Amino acid sequence: MRVPNVSRAVIGKVLLPLAAVQYVVLEAVAAAAWHDPPYNYAVNFISDLGNPVAGDVFDGRTINSPLHLVMDTAFIAQGVLFAAAAAVLLHPLYRAAGRRLGKALLVLAVLHGIGVIMVGLFPESAAALTNGVIIAHGIGAATTIITGNVIAIVVAAAGRGLAVPAWHRVLGFTLGVLGLAAFVLLQVNHSLYVSAGGVPERIAVYTIIAWEAVTGIALLVSRTGVRPITSATMKKESIA
Repeated sequence: MRVPNVSRAVIGKVLLPLAAVQYVVLEAVAAAAWHDPPYNYAVNFISDLGNPVAGDVFDGRTINSPLHLVMDTAFIAQGVLFAAAAAVLLHPLYRAAGRRLGKALLVLAVLHGIGVIMVGLFPESAAALTNGVIIAHGIGAATTIITGNVIAIVVAAAGRGLAVPAWHRVLGFTLGVLGLAAFVLLQVNHSLYVSAGGVPERIAVYTIIAWEAVTGIALLVSRTGVRPITSATMKKESIA
């Protein structure tokens, strides 16, 4: 049975904040279970929480994540939910404003989903570093961060041709640029990577989480949602 467009839109609006909430909650749960010493959000990386080897030493950090499956589940769920939201909400909505834009957003969203799923399926570990599996993990992480933040920027840039609030465009552009800048800083500043790499990494990831949460909630409370600005729309608004 075909799902009505209205139902598809509602599903998409719910999936975005759901992806954000589950990610933040499951990460916090996994971090809380880390003991001796406690998990350090500044020094430890997010992927440390998904490392399945207790007592493993990775990149100089000693790993102890008893709930690694919880974190890896959060990664996979983020990928599935984000891609699903794009398929049922973002792509149809923005396609109306331009076929190329719709395709670009869908491709970026799918790549983001695949990237973060790879992070969950191929967790970091010393063994992964030896057997080469860490390459898949690294590619997935980089793809996740880059595409997620680029999506926020693209939506912000395209917002002039859509009935998207100005504040959302500004927020999306700011988050996207901040996330990409933090990612670049993490790659080029080795001393920061070693001493407090968890900070720029989290900025690069949390900007995506914040964008999807705000976008989903904004669409849920909006009466009209996102729609293309057409001549009819402008005429109606001018009359009002």
